[in-house]
Amino acid sequence: MAAIISGKLIKLGASQNALGGTELLAERLVKGLKKELFKNTNIVFNRPDLYEQYLANGKNIFNFQDLPNDRMYKNFFKSEMVNRFSHFVFNSDYQKEEFCNKFDFKGRSISVIKNSIIPIEIDQKKYDGKVNLIYHTTPHRGLEPLAHCFPKILAENDKVYLKVFSSLKIYGWDEKDKVFEPLYKKLKDMKNVEYSPNVSNDEIRAELVNSHIFAYPNIWPESSCLAAIEAMSAKNLLVLPNLAALKETGSKSKFLYDFTNNASEHIKIFHEQLSLAIQYVQKQSEDYKSHLNDLKMYADKNHNLNEYLRKWQQILSNK
Repeated sequence: MAAIISGKLIKLGASQNALGGTELLAERLVKGLKKELFKNTNIVFNRPDLYEQYLANGKNIFNFQDLPNDRMYKNFFKSEMVNRFSHFVFNSDYQKEEFCNKFDFKGRSISVIKNSIIPIEIDQKKYDGKVNLIYHTTPHRGLEPLAHCFPKILAENDKVYLKVFSSLKIYGWDEKDKVFEPLYKKLKDMKNVEYSPNVSNDEIRAELVNSHIFAYPNIWPESSCLAAIEAMSAKNLLVLPNLAALKETGSKSKFLYDFTNNASEHIKIFHEQLSLAIQYVQKQSEDYKSHLNDLKMYADKNHNLNEYLRKWQQILSNK
C-alpha cells in the first residue's frame, strides 16, 4: 500500500513494510523524475481511504494496481472521495477494460501506463544440460499447483531443477504467511527444489539470468505481472494460463494455455505445457533461441522503464 505525496513515498496500513511490485514502481517513479514535477501532486496506488488526509491539498491521481472486484472499490466509486481524483491511470489495457466495464468513467481523465521494468542485461542464455525453472512471486498466485506438478515432471526428467522465491513476508504479512508453511516444507523436502522466501529484486534479476522457464500455473487474477515481464527480459520461456491480464502480458509466449477453474484439469494442462517447454529448452533449436529473443524484445520495448517515466512526466507536466 503506497502513495507518493508531493514527491515523498509514503506507505501506510498493514502493508507499510511491503516491498512488492507496486512499491518498487513507486520508488522508481520518485527517483526517475525531477522533484518539481511532484509538487502539490499526490499519486495513490491503492487503499485511497488510508491517504484521505492528504487529498485535500493539490492534484490527486489514482494509479490502479488491482482489479475492480477488489473490496476496496466496493464503496469508493459511490463516495465523494472519487471526485477528489482528477486523473486515473491503469497498468494494463486489460485492467482498463475491466474497470470501464464495471464503473462509469465518462467525463473522467484516464490513461494506460503499463507496469514496467529496467531491461535485464543478457546475451545468450546458457545451457549445460540442466533445465532450470523459477517461481518468484507470492504463494497464493500458483505455488500450490506447481508443487503438485513438479514431482511428476521430475519423474519424467531428473535434469530439471526448480528454484522458488516466495512468501507473503514481502507484503509484511507474517501472520498470513503461516498458512503456507506446510507448502514451503513440502517444497524444501522435494528433490531438485531449492526454496527461499522473498529476496531483493536485484537477487531475483540475477537468478532469472540463469533460469530457463518461468513456471507459473497462476490461479489468482492479476491486472499485470511484473514477474513475467522480468522473466521475459532475461530470456525465460513463460508457461502460464491466459487468466485475466496474463493473456495480455504473456501474449507472445508459445506456452500460454487456456485457464480452467477445475484444479485437477488445470494441473494436467500445466504439466503438459511445462513438459513441452522443457523439451523445447533441451533441443536448443534456432527456433527456441529466436523465441527467446522475441520475448526479450517484447518485454524491453513494451514495458520499458524509460517509456513509463516519459508517460508519467507528460501527465505530471499537464497540471
